[in-house]
Amino acid sequence: MPIVHHEANLSINYSLIKRELAKDSELRSQSWERFLPQFKHKNVNKRKEPKKKTVKKEYTPFLPPQPESQIDKELASGGYFFKASQKKRQKMEAIKAKQAEALSKRQEERNKAFIPPKEKPVNLKKPKEAATETKIDVAALKEKVKKAKNKKLGALTAEEVKLKMEADEKKTKKK
Repeated sequence: MPIVHHEANLSINYSLIKRELAKDSELRSQSWERFLPQFKHKNVNKRKEPKKKTVKKEYTPFLPPQPESQIDKELASGGYFFKASQKKRQKMEAIKAKQAEALSKRQEERNKAFIPPKEKPVNLKKPKEAATETKIDVAALKEKVKKAKNKKLGALTAEEVKLKMEADEKKTKKK
């Protein structure tokens, strides 16, 4: 099947529909727009921008310095002339040092949970002011308590309690 552009395909569809509508005698005098397909045109011109924009570096005619090779690094440290056993021992020492650092960091993290939080310093001026206020309150409270004892609803005084106890004892003796 030959490749046909979509706009050409639309014109073919339009012509086929118009031919069918022309055959019908009732629809010849009416508008055919309701029978023809309506297509929305897409804006294809918009170009998508990349999400990550790379910043170009300034052009320099000089090449960057060549990185040192592994042999150069060993020559500088003096490890090039070591025997295989010495190289292996150095690697093991480096690994053990890293492990010791990691272990100490982990231990510090664990011990952080056991360190008590720092308490806020207590101001000495505020408690003195509060003490004077409480002295006044204590005196006022004592007076309130005395009044409340006298005015308790449904509560009996000490004398009434003694009389009631004696009455109860008499009743128990009669039985």
